[in-house]
Amino acid sequence: MKKYDVRAIRAAFAKLSQRANESLGKFDECSIGVGRYVPGSSPWEKHNNGDELLLVTDGDVRIEVLETSGESHEEQLREGSLFVVPAGKWHRLTATDNVNIFYISPSESGVERTREHPVDISRA
Repeated sequence: MKKYDVRAIRAAFAKLSQRANESLGKFDECSIGVGRYVPGSSPWEKHNNGDELLLVTDGDVRIEVLETSGESHEEQLREGSLFVVPAGKWHRLTATDNVNIFYISPSESGVERTREHPVDISRA
């Protein structure tokens, strides 16, 4: 057992100007941690082996989720927002300022990532 001081992690992140990640360990077959996002967009990703839980602890961020039809669904997530990304859905985060997110993510063995738009990839 280990106790984590998430407040201290957030304070350390506040001094950074780049993206950072602090792993807090495992929860069943998932990774848990806190991620710091800086202005810009993350790569597209999807987790084929489970849902991903995101809890915004500081700041706000826009999440874009692609439906299987290729249509895009966007949500603005503010501090305190909790969002579950369904398994197998491409998604990305776009921040206009620094944001910290607590996450529970499925294992890396089922993740796919790309900088290209996934719909463009599937049409190639």
